[in-house]
Amino acid sequence: MRAPRASSNPHRGPRGIPLARLVQLALLLATVPTPAQEPAPLRFPDALAMARAQNETLLAARTEIVQREEERRAARSLAFPRVEVSALYTHLGDEILLDLDPIRDVILKLHPQVPASLVPPFEETLFKQDMLRVPLSARWALFTGGRIEAANRAAEARVRDAQAHVRQTEHGVLRSLVRAYFGLRLALEEQAVRADVRDGLERHRADARRLEEEGLIARVERLHADVAWAEADRQWKRAGHDVTLARLALANLLAADAPVGDPVTPLFVIADLGGSGPFRDSALASHPARERLRAQADLAAQAVAAERGARWPEVFAYGAYELRKEDLSPIEPVWMAGVGARVELFDGGGRARKLAAARVQEQRVALLDKKLERDLATLVERQYLATRKAHEQFESLEASRALADENLRARSRAFEEGLATSLEVVDARLAQQKIRLERLAAAYAFVDALAELLEASGSADRFEEWRTRPGANEVHP
Repeated sequence: MRAPRASSNPHRGPRGIPLARLVQLALLLATVPTPAQEPAPLRFPDALAMARAQNETLLAARTEIVQREEERRAARSLAFPRVEVSALYTHLGDEILLDLDPIRDVILKLHPQVPASLVPPFEETLFKQDMLRVPLSARWALFTGGRIEAANRAAEARVRDAQAHVRQTEHGVLRSLVRAYFGLRLALEEQAVRADVRDGLERHRADARRLEEEGLIARVERLHADVAWAEADRQWKRAGHDVTLARLALANLLAADAPVGDPVTPLFVIADLGGSGPFRDSALASHPARERLRAQADLAAQAVAAERGARWPEVFAYGAYELRKEDLSPIEPVWMAGVGARVELFDGGGRARKLAAARVQEQRVALLDKKLERDLATLVERQYLATRKAHEQFESLEASRALADENLRARSRAFEEGLATSLEVVDARLAQQKIRLERLAAAYAFVDALAELLEASGSADRFEEWRTRPGANEVHP
């Protein structure tokens, strides 16, 4: 075979194809979109890391800690002296003079032999009509009755409150992540179950048509199979929409700009959670809401201390230095320093009212803490029972699943032999689907209740530890 002869025309490529046409083909191939890369499967630990790193609600809560830390540093600065410089321009109606000319006249009378021209005028300018002063001043609080210390302890309490708020927010985000992640997993499992049922009913419909053609079943039997398949197809499509919505919810919680992959961590159940006592003790000891109330109690106590300290005099050191000496009068010093005290004798009763309000705030926080203690104990017990209920329901469905599988197998075999109706096969397959979906729903209810239980006990960050413990059993369709 001979090789193709190269074209001698400079405007044509191999085989005589015009170069302009080749360029168009190259541009067309370059603009053909490549298939979009499927997102990688998403494990729950990876989703947890994404939520902690990207969720805007959690990131916004963390900025509060930075704010409170800066406020704490600002409170520490109250113990340091304050130094400031000012610029003051003053215009007087007239110069202020020191006139001692009467004394000059007396001197001249007592010494007539002295010519008046040799005695200077006894007149001195004390303050010019236009003056510019640049004083440098300092003030240092030496004793404030404990108000500076109270302000610093209050700032520390606000930092602890912000830290507890971040923990509370993180626990809420983790609980929402469990609901969104495993909600998408449940939606995918449900879609798979409904696809399996749809495919099974498709095979049953094909068998019904074949048997109708052979005259072994009536037309109504085949129509029943068609209707059952159409309903299964509708349910399968609806499950697909549920998957789309669940995927959007997960991507929103993860603050992901690109589509997220399918969750691959399966649902699970745990047979033995132990008693509810450890969960209750954990809630009372370390729940973020209680930590926030403790911080609020400290704030109220420091408010009382500050108001009590306001009854004491404030002792301070002060000093001043004039940077621009040109306009100083002869009777003004360049610098000065000293110690002073200030006490407020009457303020219209405002200080006493503030002290009373601070004490009422202490009582309010104490009452809220007692109420929260009871609420947490009740919430833990309720969520603990919810997990037990979900697990018991899952266990009861396990026994029913084997019966549903065997019933479907027997009915399908009997239908093929003409000993059962299409209605019986459809009912058996739908009963199997119902058991499978209820079993998955029970597993999801357990996972969701466990996340709520851990959040109520103040240990939502231990969810992954519970999921991977030896007693956790994975659940598949």
